[in-house]
Amino acid sequence: MNWFFLFSLSVGIGSFINCVVYRVNKGLSPLRGRSFCPKCKHQLAWFDNIPLLSFILLHGKCRYCGKPISWQYPLVELAAGILAVLVAQLSNYEFRVTSYNLLISWALLAIFVSDLLYTTILDEILYPTLLIVFIYLIFHSLNFLISNFLISLLVAGFFYFLVLVTHGKGMGLGDIKLAGLMGLILGWPKIIVALYLAFLTGALVGIILILLGKKKFGQYIPFGPFLAGATILSLFYGELIWEKIIAVLL
Repeated sequence: MNWFFLFSLSVGIGSFINCVVYRVNKGLSPLRGRSFCPKCKHQLAWFDNIPLLSFILLHGKCRYCGKPISWQYPLVELAAGILAVLVAQLSNYEFRVTSYNLLISWALLAIFVSDLLYTTILDEILYPTLLIVFIYLIFHSLNFLISNFLISLLVAGFFYFLVLVTHGKGMGLGDIKLAGLMGLILGWPKIIVALYLAFLTGALVGIILILLGKKKFGQYIPFGPFLAGATILSLFYGELIWEKIIAVLL
């Protein structure tokens, strides 16, 4: 029952993530006005806006205009639900740690979706997440706060250097801010694992897309999804992966 409650709650969070990503990228307030169909702009009734269930009952089509509903909506909702259950298990159900990890994971999911769909890493998500991490570290350990803050500056500086070298063609200001957030969340040595995984998966996906003819060499591919995904993975498995890497090298 606890898993079901957490999953149901988190699916609703996934629906809110969809709302925030769409509305903020369209210059709209995510907190004002009722939900509407992005295609016909008709306001949705409450029974047309139930996470996951409405998509299934409507057969993936808008009740009012009959046009297909993007698979983004149920997939993000489902991802948020599954992610929450996994995060709770990996956090050993300790309330404070679980709550913190859930907030971080949901924020990173929102960043993943926004950059993937709109190539934007929203300040409206980044800055509140930075504040959450700061507050958590203050109460958790001042030593961690200081060390993670220094690592955050170093990683952000490294990404800023990359932006200068590439003249902003490969990365942007949003990636610099996200890198700083990663450093603050993960600290040492998890940040090294996260960056390694992000660059590795980004390169592999880029090569696959080029071979499939979906992208051309030098064409922009959003890097935020790889950074966000690697951060979530490293948050829970970073130290284990680091130990395996060190064992292989030594």
